[in-house]
Amino acid sequence: MNHRIMLGSYPIPRFAGIPNHNFLVWTDYDGTPLFEINGGAVNPDGTFNYAAIFGRLTAVETDYSKRDPVRFPEFHIRPTSRSTVLLEAPRDEIAMRWAAGIELAGRISISGLRYSILTRNSNSVATAVAHGMELALPSASLGLLRAPGARRRLALAS
Repeated sequence: MNHRIMLGSYPIPRFAGIPNHNFLVWTDYDGTPLFEINGGAVNPDGTFNYAAIFGRLTAVETDYSKRDPVRFPEFHIRPTSRSTVLLEAPRDEIAMRWAAGIELAGRISISGLRYSILTRNSNSVATAVAHGMELALPSASLGLLRAPGARRRLALAS
């Protein structure tokens, strides 16, 4: 039975649902979410904020078996979220690619980059992590209005 890596998109309510928060999710063969990677900013108290104006850019992995939505957000299960399959493969291949994505997410978190609502945000993190997994994103998920920052490359140290 195959697992999937999917690109998810959550319309941001405070911006009239026009721009989206993009994220990556790993689902099992039944479609149950196992893990999720989100980009955003770190609040001063260490909590996660997917649409912060100020803060350090970060990427966090949500483990759906250990629920803590304050620090590890769950966007895949929100009713307004949409998703598209990027890869369907055996569990071992998904795990290998996901590990590469987690490694890149860690590099983003220690990069020292500042969050920017238009250039360095959840969308640029999702794009960078997907590329780190050697996955291509659909062009519709990279639109300037719907996903600002998604076409930006993050300058990360090797």
